[in-house]
Amino acid sequence: MSSSNLTPDRVLIVDKRLAPANVEQFHFVQLTHPRTKQEQSYAVDHQSKTVFELVRSARSHSSWFINDQHVLPDGSLYIVTPINLIFLLLPTLWSHARKSFLSLKTIMTDSLQQLQLDDDVVIEKLRSICDINLDKHSIKLNEEKFIVWLRDRIDRLKKLVKDEEHAFDLICEYLTDDIVEYCQQELKLHGNVRYDIPIGTHYLLKKRGSIQTKAKINYSTNVTDLSVATIDHAKNVLFEHYANKIQANVPREFHQIQKKSNCIFAKRARCWTAPHWLGNISIDDNCERQLTSFIVFCAFVKDISIDGYVIEIPHNHATATIEDFGRIFKQILRFLSDHDPAKRHCMNVSPSRIGQNGWVFEFYRITFFITTFTPHYPETHPRYSHGFNNYCHILFQPELSFLRHNLPDDTPDTNWIEPITSRDKTRVAFRDHGREYPIRPTIYYPPSHDMIRPLSNDLADIVEWWL
Repeated sequence: MSSSNLTPDRVLIVDKRLAPANVEQFHFVQLTHPRTKQEQSYAVDHQSKTVFELVRSARSHSSWFINDQHVLPDGSLYIVTPINLIFLLLPTLWSHARKSFLSLKTIMTDSLQQLQLDDDVVIEKLRSICDINLDKHSIKLNEEKFIVWLRDRIDRLKKLVKDEEHAFDLICEYLTDDIVEYCQQELKLHGNVRYDIPIGTHYLLKKRGSIQTKAKINYSTNVTDLSVATIDHAKNVLFEHYANKIQANVPREFHQIQKKSNCIFAKRARCWTAPHWLGNISIDDNCERQLTSFIVFCAFVKDISIDGYVIEIPHNHATATIEDFGRIFKQILRFLSDHDPAKRHCMNVSPSRIGQNGWVFEFYRITFFITTFTPHYPETHPRYSHGFNNYCHILFQPELSFLRHNLPDDTPDTNWIEPITSRDKTRVAFRDHGREYPIRPTIYYPPSHDMIRPLSNDLADIVEWWL
């Protein structure tokens, strides 16, 4: 909130037990988020020496009326919550102060200097995870202290959430990938955090000789050796070559479903079909056949305009019911999780955790929105297969694909009369074709509940495939 003499420019929600009596005492700054590296708003209360994070919750078509005097066009909420200063300092400590002492001045970068915190305040906060040399005003990260401190955070949080993995997930939202990996090893925990997308394909090149050549391959670790254009061209050539080879002689039933879908994006979405599913071998053996192609897909999806990966499973006695299909679906996700090159193993959590908010399927540090289309669904169902009944389909959509197409944020609100956004238009299209899908009153729900929709199309009838 701006000065009392000016028109308010934002609405903050903050626990009055934590905030200063006068919110105008907040000192607002822009810092780099410790995990995402994106610009993030923070506030400092110098009286209590507390740093707060501001999380913006955007709401479409909304405004604020302030004290019956002002109209604030931006209807967003800024949720203000305390953040431990350690999380903001940890990236620098981890990168530069694990092996040797580092001066406090170096740790408090120009960006962090914006917090305007006294050195004594910072040093006192870092005592819990660092060794301090007061004479030289220098600091070194103590990994044993850090693990003890992190364990204490987890123990506190797990009293408020369902289990230890969920608590670890929440903390990992503020840790970089390398720190998360270290903590997983030390604490014997598995997290399921949304990470950045990998750009390398080294795992693919090592995996069972997937790329064969008689010529010796020389690798360069110096990115300046190659131009961006050369690298991008090489990625496209390699991807297209592999895609054309692996796509040969695979069923195209899903592409027919795409053409008839009521989704306005489906017809032009570019989806890659997995290798043909063989009926004379086991589920795990089929997954093994498809693993390399899925890794290729994940390795290139950031740079290549492709929207989904489809597994087509023959519809027969093994998928006689939606529950039968659910068991195969679970086994496929479990296999992929167990063979995740990034070793996140998102399925290695308690079954109940998968059915809760916050869990998401992740492979090779890519998070996926998964939907399924099977012959079980009637013509009035949004997951209807449009008469193509030979296969059950699993569609893996990388969440970055939605960002690439600039889709609007999810919302429970729909303009049914005059649809404006692409989301509105899609919902109206399904309704007009007699396949209206139910919309929850909130955007916060377990993704696992929508992976296999109930035949009744009633959201209360959850297909608990993960149990």
